[in-house]
Amino acid sequence: MHRFIRPALLGSLSSIAAFSAGSGTVEAKGHRFVAEVAVTPEEQQKGLMFRRSLAQDHCMIFLYDEDGSHGIWMKNCLISLDVAWITADGKVVEMVANVPPCSPLRGDDCPTYGGTVPARHFIEFAAGTFKRIGLKKGDCIGWHLKLEDGTPIVGGAPAASEKASVKTKRKSK
Repeated sequence: MHRFIRPALLGSLSSIAAFSAGSGTVEAKGHRFVAEVAVTPEEQQKGLMFRRSLAQDHCMIFLYDEDGSHGIWMKNCLISLDVAWITADGKVVEMVANVPPCSPLRGDDCPTYGGTVPARHFIEFAAGTFKRIGLKKGDCIGWHLKLEDGTPIVGGAPAASEKASVKTKRKSK
């Protein structure tokens, strides 16, 4: 039953390199987040399980090759999260704020969240991030990532600094 469900992420900075497939930055609404990357099914299943905190300027992005229903559950998660599902070009198509952890007393009987709209990827942020930065459905998110093997992954909406750079280059020609 949980084959398509990816447990949510929880943040402990000391374990970023321990299992993450890479790192980089995610930008949303002019705010830049240090990102961990989950690419393999094993990384996606583990996510941020067992972490006791996630800094306000950190997130985890789950990358998929195809659009799909990427619901999450919070088994073994210890903190609440804000989760945004995004298209391949970074448009936010679904959001769930303050997803609560699942009590260990429930075992595998944890509720699922999101995944009701086809999306390519999803990003988990510290709870309260959506309200703090004003993120809404329809907004765009961008990312600059480097996988563990050195492969760069750039996608979504260009960062504000890149947009300014492109405008400057166009004016100088």
